[in-house]
Amino acid sequence: MADPELPLATFGSFRDPSIRHGVSTRAGGVSAGPYASLNLGASVGDSQEAVVENRARLARALGFAPDRLVTTPQVHGKGVLVVNKETAPTALQTRADILVSCEPGYLLMQRMADCVSIMLWHKAACVVGVAHAGWRGTAIGVAGRAVEAVGELGGDPSGLRAGIGPSIGPCCFEVGEEVVAQIPGSEGVVIAGPNGRPHVDLWELNRRQLVAAGLPEDHVEVAGVCTRCQPETYFSHRALGFPAGRFGAAIGLAPDA
Repeated sequence: MADPELPLATFGSFRDPSIRHGVSTRAGGVSAGPYASLNLGASVGDSQEAVVENRARLARALGFAPDRLVTTPQVHGKGVLVVNKETAPTALQTRADILVSCEPGYLLMQRMADCVSIMLWHKAACVVGVAHAGWRGTAIGVAGRAVEAVGELGGDPSGLRAGIGPSIGPCCFEVGEEVVAQIPGSEGVVIAGPNGRPHVDLWELNRRQLVAAGLPEDHVEVAGVCTRCQPETYFSHRALGFPAGRFGAAIGLAPDA
């Protein structure tokens, strides 16, 4: 099913015929200029027709009908949308940074340009989810709330697997003291950067929050890819400024599951 024109990063622990997942890159779309080429963000100034086509291409690359791709306006919060046939049609009017579903055939997608994506999969309960966690979302515990949302659909944390996708790494996420003050449990995740200013390790902080929510340590996979270091591969707000496109993290129960 792999499409060489639309490459996707995947998690080894998520390889199972019952689910489809992937993190897109900048390649494989129709957008031009600073959005070239697979921009999945509809609120960054790109042509809406291009965004619709790009989202359709991502859906098809993962084996889903384009009209079954579900995404929501992101607000750096902990809102949850449970995706099903009742909620999917109005998802674009629902503010939520966490999507979960136990219904096959829906592709759940959130958009990134340095923020952390968290994919979730509970095989026994047949539940998948994806969360958008920038530093604000991380600070208020999006990871833990996403685990709770899976639990509300019957997936206990001990059986849950998580993947932390490409995002800005501790090498590049320089912040001010006002951000540091909002980071919970900062020991080991707030480090000194090369110029002495603090850097935050969002990968480790989200990993710790997932483990604290009940996931076994070996059930959390971290991509370890910094988007700011690779702006030719991933859209990065820090590296590219504005305007810039958005890549996507998407997961769904296979249509024929």
